[in-house]
Amino acid sequence: MTSRNFGRVSRDRAVELSLDAAMEIEDVITGASSDAPKLRDLIETLSGSEGGNLSKKSLLSDVRAASLYGRAAAVTGRQYQSVSDLDQILDLFLKIYKLGLKPMQPEDLEFARDFCLGLNRQLIDEAYGRTPEPPRAQIRSRRSHTQYAR
Repeated sequence: MTSRNFGRVSRDRAVELSLDAAMEIEDVITGASSDAPKLRDLIETLSGSEGGNLSKKSLLSDVRAASLYGRAAAVTGRQYQSVSDLDQILDLFLKIYKLGLKPMQPEDLEFARDFCLGLNRQLIDEAYGRTPEPPRAQIRSRRSHTQYAR
């Protein structure tokens, strides 16, 4: 997800794919389907690579990607506070990418669905500037606005 391969078009595509993937995973959970091709497309879009050249390194191409995945995982209700937690998430998605959804446990499918929904929410928040700023940035922003108001 570096700036060179995850621009506005890729982000917009990821917004659509994350929601589509969540719906397809729900169909797999309920037994209405056996696969979720949009999830595979989403993983390729996030990594910026196609044709099986996927690795953890491609999914974690910059710090913003790690932060995005952490925020998306938090939406699932689980707390992820360490690098090893993020490593588990990436392992799951690489496993899904390589093996498909059929061999996955129901709790893994539910996590993948919720993660996709969280990812969709986080991407939309970023696109529309709704990601909260850190408190120090908010203070600086207020100071600069009050200077111009005088």
